[in-house]
This record gives sequence, structure tokens and C-alpha cells, in this order.
Amino acid sequence: MKKIKIIFTLLWLVGLTTLFSCADMDDIRKPLGTDAEKPGVVSNISVVNFPGGATITYSLPKDEDLEYVLASYAIDKGSAKLSEAKASHFTNKITVEGFSDAGDFEVTLYAIDRSSNKSEPVIVKVAPQSPPLRTVYKSLQLGVDFGGLNVVFNNPTEAKLAIVVITKDNNGDFIPVETLYTQVKSGSFAARGFDTLSRTFGVYIRDRWNNYSDTTFKEVAPLFEKELDKTRFQEYRLPTDEESGYGWNMPYIWDEKHTEPGFHTIPLSDREMPIHFTFDLGVTAKLSRFKLWQREGDWFYKHGNPRKWAMYGSEKAPNADGSFTGWTKLMDCESVKPSGSPYGVNTGDDIAYMSAGEEFVFPLSAPRVRYIRMQIFQNWSDTKFVHFTEISFWGDTK
Repeated sequence: MKKIKIIFTLLWLVGLTTLFSCADMDDIRKPLGTDAEKPGVVSNISVVNFPGGATITYSLPKDEDLEYVLASYAIDKGSAKLSEAKASHFTNKITVEGFSDAGDFEVTLYAIDRSSNKSEPVIVKVAPQSPPLRTVYKSLQLGVDFGGLNVVFNNPTEAKLAIVVITKDNNGDFIPVETLYTQVKSGSFAARGFDTLSRTFGVYIRDRWNNYSDTTFKEVAPLFEKELDKTRFQEYRLPTDEESGYGWNMPYIWDEKHTEPGFHTIPLSDREMPIHFTFDLGVTAKLSRFKLWQREGDWFYKHGNPRKWAMYGSEKAPNADGSFTGWTKLMDCESVKPSGSPYGVNTGDDIAYMSAGEEFVFPLSAPRVRYIRMQIFQNWSDTKFVHFTEISFWGDTK
């Protein structure tokens, strides 16, 4: 009889536990609020406009179950397509952005509670200033470049934009041939790979809301450009130049291999930066650009890979004393990690960018040169040596 009672008691407890568990699950599945009452509206509204958007400040309604404030608006005048922005009940402001142009727009604000009840609408007038893509478009300067078109731009708000270059394909249709994704304050880039025949290029701006600027056109005859023949490169040793070490000699940086070994200077405790070294291109050229490949793998953006340096050039044989007499500074260079992540942390974009070779463009005003001197100011570990695995040059050797 006792065994029967014990079994019955256990079954009763299991059933009770299951009942409460199901009840708990039902409670979890229920919305936090179940009323059908609309919340109050936002009030005491003020607006601060900025390029392409506005920040709206308000007082929240007193509803205890308030969840968030919803802004509904069209970024294009006359468009039926609406964009939305949300702000939680922990703040009293909401930002609306992505407007395609300057002018007056309407934003509808709703207070939403935990039962998903929506308040009566409140219409707010905003007047965003001209969006960044319009400002950047007006700043565009198009000109001829080696192998194509040069584009100079200013982006004062550092907005995330795509600058797109188009030209005609073999069927006579305009197609994109180069897209620069950027948020830098100012810069320049080129669309290359074209012969010296005159052709028409177009440039327009696109933002992350898929707003488009107008397209500006320019007809140019691209300057001649070709990659310099590396079989003609050779080290040009001068008395003040850094020596190579560990069997990583200078000719490895023009062996058409991006893998180890490369060029590696000797870390000396008594040596102060900057350090420099010299080589002969084997031909006089009006240089257009160069690419540098860092030591690969776990070494990207680390250790002795160059971070800041200057490129010097000379058309005539350099001064034998190793001084900078007779050298012309061609440009300053800085290696940049696209993600901006901390030292030792590389994203997929960082690796892909450096694996393709980091490109640097010589100014069009740079003179013709034959000899190159690299003056290294800083490596990625702030130590006193440098290493990299390959370098390539392009330009006009005619």
C-alpha cells in the first residue's frame, strides 16, 4: 500500500511541475502588455537640422508601458516609400537622415507601447541642409591621369559615400569602371587601364540610402603608362644606406614574388630613425604610382613592415657621399589599415587590401627620375628596422 501511495505522490508532483512549466512558458510567450489603450503623444518638440538630416528632441508621454518612439518619413519629396527610425523610451531624441536634398520635409512621430499600440500621429517639419553627396559632387575636379581619369574631391562631413566612375564599353553603353568607397575629408583617386585614345568619363556620387547625384562628364586622352621592367632594377649602395640582414637582400623585392624572403634591414640599438636605402630603376621614367607588399601572414601591419616613409628620386646618379644633395622629394607615404582596428587585430578587409598590394600615387608634378631612395620614419611596431617583400612601379618611360 505504501508503494502505491509513493508512486501516486510522484506522479502528482510530476504532473504539477509540468503544469506550472507550461504555465510559465505561456507567460513568456505573452506580450509584456495586453491592453488596447493608445499611449499619449510626444510634445515640446524642437528640431536641429544638419546636412542630409535632422535631430528631433521631444518630451515623452507619461505612459508606464511606453516602449519606443517611431519616426516615419519619405527621403524623397513626393515619394510614397517611407523610411523609419526608432528611439527607445530611455532617450528623448531621434535622428532622421538620408534625405536626398535640402528643403522642407514632414516627419510623423508615434509613441509605441509594449502592447504595440500606436499613439495619434504628430507631424514635425524638418529642413535638412544639402546632403553630403550634393556637396561632394559640387567639389569634384576631373582631369587626365596615367592610364585614365583623375578625380579630386572634398568631403567635409566625412560622410560614407561611393564615388563612381563610368565610361562606355564596346557596345557604347556607359558602365561603372571604378568605385571608391570613402569617408575621408578629402582625397583623389584614378580610374586606370585605358589606352591613350580620347574617351569620355562620367562621375557621380551614391550614398548609403541609394540617393544619387547628377553625373559630371569629362573627355580626356589618358597619359601613357606601363609597369616598369623589374629585370632592370638593381641595388645602388651608398655609404649612408642601411645594410640588409638575415639573408633578406634587396633584389628579393623585385623578384615578382610576394612571399618571403624580401628586404630586411638589421635592427641596431644605436641606430636612430629615419633610415634609408637606394636602388636604380634601370630606366628614366615619369612615375605614376607604385605598389608595396608587406611581409605577409601574421606580420601584416606589424613588426618591421613600413608605416610612414618618404620617396625621393633623382634623374642623375646620386651623390657618392650618401647625402640627400641632388635628391628631390617625390611624396610622403603612410600605410593605412582600412578597418582602423588596433595593433595586432586585422579584419578580412585589412588582409585583402594588403594582399593586393598597397598602392601610392605620385603627384603629376613629380619630375622624371631613375634612382629611388626610400627614407623610413616609422614601422608598425615603432622599432628601428624595416622589412617588406615586393615593390612595383608604373609610369611613362618614353
